[in-house]
Amino acid sequence: MLDRFLKALYLTRGEKSVALAYAAVIAMSAGISVLIMTGIEGPAALGAERSLYVFWVIFSGAIGGGVALLAARGWMGNAGVLGFARAFVGAIAVAFLASLIAGTMIFPLYGTFYAPVILLTEVIAKPWLGIAWFAILIGAHYMMTAITEERALGYSRAASHRPATSRLSTLSRAQLYHRK
Repeated sequence: MLDRFLKALYLTRGEKSVALAYAAVIAMSAGISVLIMTGIEGPAALGAERSLYVFWVIFSGAIGGGVALLAARGWMGNAGVLGFARAFVGAIAVAFLASLIAGTMIFPLYGTFYAPVILLTEVIAKPWLGIAWFAILIGAHYMMTAITEERALGYSRAASHRPATSRLSTLSRAQLYHRK
């Protein structure tokens, strides 16, 4: 029983890098959401009497970043120049979706519409914020290339449970391994 549990916890090198990429994007989006909310509401937004609200903003930002990266994961992890271009478009999509999701969770009706606009104005006002966001997402893209390579080479966890003959064509299996 413990052996089966430990096998379920085992992560390949590519899966570890994807988990680390998700953790970095989640942490960055939570931090950015707090930074933007303190910019909107002033320094009193982080007061002790509003601690539950602050935790909700952090949680909403984290969920928004994680779900947005999950939704745009098809744009990330491809190799080459075209993969980098797709990652750049994916980073814009992740930023838009993360702000949309976090804004909806923080302030349900108006946050849905105004959160992407507020994010854009904050990035224009503080360019280092946009640079940090894109640096984290491009780093996540490069970390996600490990699982793409792993799957292409057949080193994934699902491939380790298949017999070696499964990679052969049906004709080769019939010719080499006569099964009756």
